[in-house]
Amino acid sequence: MLLVALLDGQRIDATTLSRASWLELQNSEKRKRLVLPGCGIRAVAKPRGERTQYFAHLSVRECKVDHGGESPQHLAMKEALRDRINAVEGWHAIVEHPHDSREWIIDVLAESDGFRRRVAFEVQLSSQSPAKYQHRSQRYFTDGLFPVWIVPRRPEDNLIRVPLVVTGFGKSSEIPAATGRLMDLDVTCDFREDRTLGTFVDNLLQRGHGWNHGSPNDQAARHKKRTESDARLRDEARRRQEAIDERIEEMNQDSAAPEAAFGAHTVLTEDGPFIWASLSQCWRCEHPMLLWDAEPSTPGRQYLSVPTLDVKREVGTKRYESDAAVHAVLDVWMHAVRADVQKANIKLRRSKKKAAEYSAFVCPECDALIGQMFISCLRPEKWSLISAPLLKKQASTTVPTKPEGRNDPRKGKQQKQRSPVVVPKERPLYKRPTVPEELQADRKKSWAEIHSPDGVAEARRKFMGTAAPYRGN
Repeated sequence: MLLVALLDGQRIDATTLSRASWLELQNSEKRKRLVLPGCGIRAVAKPRGERTQYFAHLSVRECKVDHGGESPQHLAMKEALRDRINAVEGWHAIVEHPHDSREWIIDVLAESDGFRRRVAFEVQLSSQSPAKYQHRSQRYFTDGLFPVWIVPRRPEDNLIRVPLVVTGFGKSSEIPAATGRLMDLDVTCDFREDRTLGTFVDNLLQRGHGWNHGSPNDQAARHKKRTESDARLRDEARRRQEAIDERIEEMNQDSAAPEAAFGAHTVLTEDGPFIWASLSQCWRCEHPMLLWDAEPSTPGRQYLSVPTLDVKREVGTKRYESDAAVHAVLDVWMHAVRADVQKANIKLRRSKKKAAEYSAFVCPECDALIGQMFISCLRPEKWSLISAPLLKKQASTTVPTKPEGRNDPRKGKQQKQRSPVVVPKERPLYKRPTVPEELQADRKKSWAEIHSPDGVAEARRKFMGTAAPYRGN
């Protein structure tokens, strides 16, 4: 369905003809001279219902131009746009304006009276791919026109943006009796803040479009440039990281634990620091040196074990490794093991990345910076503990008892303690000694007689096996 045809080179808009004029055109000999402006194929004037008038191909097989299928809603929107554009002072509308190449047709072209500004309105009620939006929009930008797409709903998101106005009016929407009512539709737009379609058209023509994204080709070029720049930055970052990893591996290969060279020896102190050391060499002049990491101990505390080594990755202007007490213990250890290497120096250096100063190890020979980050990446086996406070030999296993007079807050108020009940031990009863059987022969004797001197003498004789009576002296 097309709204415009050419009659002897003159444009005929089907929406501007009355019903009587339309019937007269259909029945006159002029109908045989009607051609479509885009393709030059002979046109036929047709009606649809009582309100819709349009042109169609007499033979669509000969047409090589993509006119696109147009629904009644499409025609109504083009008619409403035409009337609104013509109502703006200094502007006029051309419906179905063909390009000079006749390869494509603009739904509604808005031209300023001085022909200095042109806006192409495209009514797109059917779905269309992002690539199609980009291709068709680029044609307008290349030709010096600013395109505006009137769509019922927002298409799928795409990296390349095109000027879209979402109206909610589609192929199945009801067409108002007066097509001008379509200008009252609420719209959403990314590059303007107008609330209705009519105010959008007015402000677009009078104040300019305000589109800052450029054509699809410009956006694609910027995206390609940004993508290439990001890839280049990632590649540079990867190469830098590979160089850092290589330097870390070289430093690990050039470092060793001090006990490997001087034997295991740890300076024990009362409240002194924990000190770990590593033998390394300068990356520039290959001068050997001693690096160390220190951690203060708590005075009076008895340690059960040595803390885990955690070499600092970043340091400030002051660091514990430069403390005089740490250097004193280092000197004692070096004297004890007769170390033949120098201690690295600690000096202030400025970080370009953070624009701040920090205390860094430097080579004692050439003053080259030994980066703290590289030191922190030395593997644990490259370090030895050379100083530690006295460790507690064995942890107490005694379970602490609850002090008297204190309450356990988890058990509420303390209950009064009762004295334990003491159960006396059973004592064995005393048994009176029995009289031997041989002494019980004479049961007529009384106790006094048995225990008299004569009775005792008689019993002794019986016990000794002497039957003869005791006569005395």
